[in-house]
Amino acid sequence: MWENWPARKLVEITIDGILFYLDMRLWECREVRDFTNKFSLDDIEISHDAIHFCFDPKTKNLFQGTSEEFQARREELKLIHLPPLRLLDPIGYRAKKGLPPLKTVTRKRKGKQL
Repeated sequence: MWENWPARKLVEITIDGILFYLDMRLWECREVRDFTNKFSLDDIEISHDAIHFCFDPKTKNLFQGTSEEFQARREELKLIHLPPLRLLDPIGYRAKKGLPPLKTVTRKRKGKQL
């Protein structure tokens, strides 16, 4: 599915001040400065209208604790709400769904002929 798509720069999203790559092919978010810090998109709530998850600023990753730990730390944890994947990364979204790339229209510039 991805072999017919040209190479491109990954979309960057900011989560609580930290820059992450949104990689639809690998289905994950990776921190730009530390590639070992990543999380799977399978671990967050994705709907047609939005993306929701609980982010832990201490670990710079998804919150992984129990409900009791969540209640104890709820003031420091961040509830993140992002636009849907189709808006964050329209190209990656189309490729993931097996749809063809959108045709781009290039317009001829009017001007002086040399």
